[in-house]
Amino acid sequence: MNSSAEILEADYVIAGGGSAGCVLARRLVDAGNTVILLEAGGDDRSPAVYVPAGSARLVGNPMYDWKYETEPDPSRGGRIDSWPSGKVLGGSGSINGMIYLRGNPADYDRWVQQGARGWSFAEVLPYFLRAERNENGASKFHSDRGLLGVANLRVKHPFNRLFVDACVATGIPRNEDFNGVAQEGVGYYQATQWGGLRCSTARSYLRPIFHHRNLTLMTRAFVSRIRVRAGVAEAVEFQHDGLGKVALARREVLLAAGTVGSPKILMLSGIGPSRELEQHGIACVNELPGVGRNLQEHPGIMLSYDVNMRTMNVDAHSKWRFGLRALQFALLRQGPATTPISHVGVFFRTRPELPAFDAQIHFQPLGYEVTPDKVILAEANRVSLAVNVSRPQARGAIRLRSPNPQDAPIIDHPLLGANADVRTLIDGARVMRAIFRSPQLRDYVQKEYLPGEAVTTDEQWESYVRAGSFAMYHPVGTCRMGDVADPDSVVDAELRVKNIRRLRVIDASVMPSLPSCNTNGPTIMIAERGAELLTR
Repeated sequence: MNSSAEILEADYVIAGGGSAGCVLARRLVDAGNTVILLEAGGDDRSPAVYVPAGSARLVGNPMYDWKYETEPDPSRGGRIDSWPSGKVLGGSGSINGMIYLRGNPADYDRWVQQGARGWSFAEVLPYFLRAERNENGASKFHSDRGLLGVANLRVKHPFNRLFVDACVATGIPRNEDFNGVAQEGVGYYQATQWGGLRCSTARSYLRPIFHHRNLTLMTRAFVSRIRVRAGVAEAVEFQHDGLGKVALARREVLLAAGTVGSPKILMLSGIGPSRELEQHGIACVNELPGVGRNLQEHPGIMLSYDVNMRTMNVDAHSKWRFGLRALQFALLRQGPATTPISHVGVFFRTRPELPAFDAQIHFQPLGYEVTPDKVILAEANRVSLAVNVSRPQARGAIRLRSPNPQDAPIIDHPLLGANADVRTLIDGARVMRAIFRSPQLRDYVQKEYLPGEAVTTDEQWESYVRAGSFAMYHPVGTCRMGDVADPDSVVDAELRVKNIRRLRVIDASVMPSLPSCNTNGPTIMIAERGAELLTR
């Protein structure tokens, strides 16, 4: 960095203005601290971001999405995927499908077993509640006083009820609240929305303090590295408006760049596996072999059915219907324009003898296909569902591609690298096929579009799964939290990077293992807890 670079200074410097970074900025400013928040993407103030159905135009759009590419996946015939990551204030919470879930209590109790003491479900529930403003009101499991809007669906479709009833008829219990007493069952999702609009942490936490004198917010600020001297994180070096700049932290540097970005920045800063760093000519200041490792993602597979009733595809492709729905949204903030990625959820056992659920369903009265680089809406009257493994066994890694901060990192993740995950997808798909053949649905189904009735044997199912599976966009784990004596952990239970003072990682990358749910809610919880660790 040039010695004449512009220097800024604050109590805390936050690298990353995503779901976690916006929470941290708000809580620290509220506590009377000065904060510099650096976001590499742009502003989130766009109808494409705030209108919920606009998410279909965000993923894969280079204006809002970093569009990371994976390495060829040997578990799926060398397939290369595009991994979305929010290139906008609010991060992936500004482009995601808005499903609000916490996961299962056992997920967090498992974190404790993996070395994250103090992160059991009983201990993290208060931070979920601190964040939540649920339109259904307060209860033992919910709050209506937080900043993050959590709302019921504002769009209805008759096939949703038909699907729920069919699941119940096959023995899957009805669940009125996936974030309540139990997670297993079938029911309707809630979404991170408020007043019919997306409610990201950029909107709910950051927007109200946008002009606060203690907040310096910089978008299009691309972090190059964290400056570490004598084992202390002193500053963040970044590019902004074509110039190199430095943000000095009087108290701490907080890394919140996400599961892909955080390990990359650590390695560029000389923190990580020394052998890899040396290959790129980067001096190792802290040998931490776990940086970038432990990458986890939910694998999914799509089933879709042509039906004999009008689905939301017609609204999307008919100009006059699209106009009618736009008017409905403008006047009432209701209808298809408010749709999250999915309407009905199912957490179920793919085999009856299993002790707990092992798969999740995202069902929607809308037919689409997921390709390696985009989502394609069908023009037919079609419904679809994604089956995903709740607790996958496959693991991958994030590695540096070069010492140039502008180069995207290497994402090496064999999505179906564990045969057990393939088995779960096949068994789960068969359960769903049986539901669509049940008396409750068969009169409405014209044909199975994906995978098609010809797929019946284990071999055919495996071929379909390996050819058509996709990531559910829930990557975690690359800066794993754990016991300080564990050589593979990166941060301790207070999110402090091992062996480095005044540096913490606070985002989805610290999760020791994937929760059995969409990950935005848990990420916000981590940020709420992280903020309290800093201000207590």
